[in-house]
Amino acid sequence: MSFFSHCPWVRHLILVGLFWLPHPMASGQTELQSPDNPIRKKFGGERLELWSLRPIHRPEIPEVNDRVWPCNPIDNFVLSQWESLGLTPEGTLDPSRLMRRLSMDLCGLPPSFVDIENQLASDDPQDVAHYTDKLLGSPEYGKHFGRLWLDVVRYSDSNGFDWDELRKEAWRYRDYVISSWNRDLPFDQFVREQLAGDELLDGAPIDQEQQNQLIATGYLRMGPQDNAASLFNEQDRSRAELMTDLTETTGSAFLGLTLSCCRCHDHKTDPLSHEDHYRFRAFFACVEYGDRLSIDLAEAKRLIELKNAPVQEEIDRLEKEIKSTPKGEKGKREQLGKEKSTLVAQLLPTTPALLMTDSEKQDQPTFLLEQGDHRSPGVRLEPGFPSVLFSQKVTLDSPVNPKTSGRRLTLANWIVSEKNPWTARVIVNRLWQSHFGEGIVSSPNDFGMSGKPPRDPQLLDWLAAELIENEWSLKHIQRLIVTSQVYRQQASKDPLRISLRKQLRRLTAEQLRDAILLTSGQMQSVSGGKPIWPEIPPEILQANPAFLDDNEAKTKGWYPSPQDSQSVRSIYLIQKRTVRLPWLETFDLPENSVSCPQRESSIVPTQALTLLNGDLTLDAANAMATRLESIKDRRQIVKHVFQDLLQRNPNQNEQTISEEYLREHSLSAFCRALMNTNEFMFYE
Repeated sequence: MSFFSHCPWVRHLILVGLFWLPHPMASGQTELQSPDNPIRKKFGGERLELWSLRPIHRPEIPEVNDRVWPCNPIDNFVLSQWESLGLTPEGTLDPSRLMRRLSMDLCGLPPSFVDIENQLASDDPQDVAHYTDKLLGSPEYGKHFGRLWLDVVRYSDSNGFDWDELRKEAWRYRDYVISSWNRDLPFDQFVREQLAGDELLDGAPIDQEQQNQLIATGYLRMGPQDNAASLFNEQDRSRAELMTDLTETTGSAFLGLTLSCCRCHDHKTDPLSHEDHYRFRAFFACVEYGDRLSIDLAEAKRLIELKNAPVQEEIDRLEKEIKSTPKGEKGKREQLGKEKSTLVAQLLPTTPALLMTDSEKQDQPTFLLEQGDHRSPGVRLEPGFPSVLFSQKVTLDSPVNPKTSGRRLTLANWIVSEKNPWTARVIVNRLWQSHFGEGIVSSPNDFGMSGKPPRDPQLLDWLAAELIENEWSLKHIQRLIVTSQVYRQQASKDPLRISLRKQLRRLTAEQLRDAILLTSGQMQSVSGGKPIWPEIPPEILQANPAFLDDNEAKTKGWYPSPQDSQSVRSIYLIQKRTVRLPWLETFDLPENSVSCPQRESSIVPTQALTLLNGDLTLDAANAMATRLESIKDRRQIVKHVFQDLLQRNPNQNEQTISEEYLREHSLSAFCRALMNTNEFMFYE
């Protein structure tokens, strides 16, 4: 009899600690093995054996003893390890709790009581699969998973720094991300469009697809921007910070590479050199803000130009006349100025967006900066990929756009190439993390030596290969994950059984706010557009210097939206850098100046106080009570509140206690009490 058989609790602890034991990976033949590789000569040894440097290969699906339990290959990979440790899988979650898990995980919202009742009444086991497809096809899916990507790319509606000005058109990028997830835009195309969407078309966009490609370059504008730099003659410093942000965010978001350390010197742990940072940085050397561009479709743009041409011609004539008038003719100059202003107001506007493109001067050099200091340029470097695997000189791809350099397109194509060992692994790991709370690699932005090794490299590689072979469809991978037995398990409470799912998961800040609005009947259906500004406490407004020093463009203040338009999904709320929304921040809304790889989930007293006494909960409880006040039967009222808030009927004990509570307290107080239960705030 084995040691594990004598000590079943030890088996459980070992599995919790190790999750899955690492497996060896096929190394494959790459430049890594070449003795001429300069990075091998520089670093050598253990760093070059790093798992994430090895090519993605599709491993064989493991054989398991229990051939009935697995639903798809994911289960085989997990079960094979559990069986090797003598562990038994935990049972499947009951249908109602499974539907709540699916709805929360895929759409970020609780399911309806009616959907759960229909499922419980069905004898067709395929109904859960149909419900999964319904969720994946819902517009709410993109609003939930779009938030995941916006975390990763440090989305904000403002610039940051002291002024923290509003970026009036940033919302177009947010809507592009939501739409891309809903359309299941292949992830390789999603990458290309964000890094080089402007390089994919020649001239004005001819349809919405090309328009989206332009809007996607908003990714390149998402980092902090110091608009005050020019006032202090610090343009060079500001430009260097932009280059640093693009390099390091692209490395962590798409590749799981930490390129910040090697900005100043050779990476201390990973096989990334000081030169690697600046070769990667050189791909962005030509970029400039695309404020001169519009996103109007070609035909619309032609009509605008046609109507504006005679007006612009008259404006040009007036400008020449103004320049030629003697300085003493003040009255005439003022009159001409008024005429010009009248004409300028008649010009039809083009449609702006937060865009990036290449400057007309495309031969922009990149220099290695000593200690990362922009004032200490060293040798000039050309664009290049991490030399540990790709040491050859890079040949730039030819963009469709003749006005761009092709640098970013070259980078994007390499990022999604089959030779790249990072990208597919990184994104499937993010998806796994979103469903299990922790990724196969628990450091999602760091696949290096200082990060965590994969708990099951074989499963990670299988998922990455599956993604690539299925045209980079993220929904395909998610469908596999949520239809697996591993995903559908209940949390393990028996030391002899095991489950990957934690017992309870607290709703994120957005999920909790959205659940309150949805279940109380307040949520407004919105599908994009300019951000909504909620009210914030006066003490915050009075303490912020930018709010007290607004400008004519109305970009530095706080501009509350009408009260009756504020009950939208949280992804549509304004997101500033220096002032985060207090309610959401209380529930761990992340800081958005850098890439956020994973949400924190704290349990602190201020959350309980906010949920119990905050205006959001009070307003929702009042709205719910008003909606139900026409029901006179106290028993029916209790059922309706349970069904709306907890998506189930009360048991007999809950029914009795609730009716007694309603004899002494208001319906609004009862609704608020249920909103403060663990069952509302957490899910399995």
